Amino acid sequence: MQNYQNIYQTAREGAGLTQEAAAERLGWSVRCLQDIEQAIREPSPEKAAQMAAAYRAPWLRGYYCNRCPLGCVWHRPESNVELQQLALEVGLEAEDYEQERRDAHDLARIALDRKIDDAEYPRYQAIQRRMLRRAYLAEMASIAGETQVER
Repeated sequence: MQNYQNIYQTAREGAGLTQEAAAERLGWSVRCLQDIEQAIREPSPEKAAQMAAAYRAPWLRGYYCNRCPLGCVWHRPESNVELQQLALEVGLEAEDYEQERRDAHDLARIALDRKIDDAEYPRYQAIQRRMLRRAYLAEMASIAGETQVER
């Protein structure tokens, strides 16, 4: 029978921590950590973020987000070529201040009456997509930067 290790256990061991040391560092009970590592229970987003920080494994956040119904929407970079493309896109997005100003202005006009009518909805969705894309690019750049610092 193959010995299965869950991703959180692998990250903990990669950080050189025992379950007891990791639980102490995280401020959790050993039982709580065991339950997560044995897949008896799913960690909350906060617990996943705490493990990513404690184990110096920012990729755990990406792993957790990829399993979440909301996070499944986004594709994570998997190679240096993709990271280079991401860096280029971040640079281009950062230069588009006029679009950000238009989006902020349009969003304010849409929100003025506190409801989104049928005519405003397509504009609202487009603004939301651009804002989510900017947030995604910023998060990916942050994760890529943290990973480079740790090497």
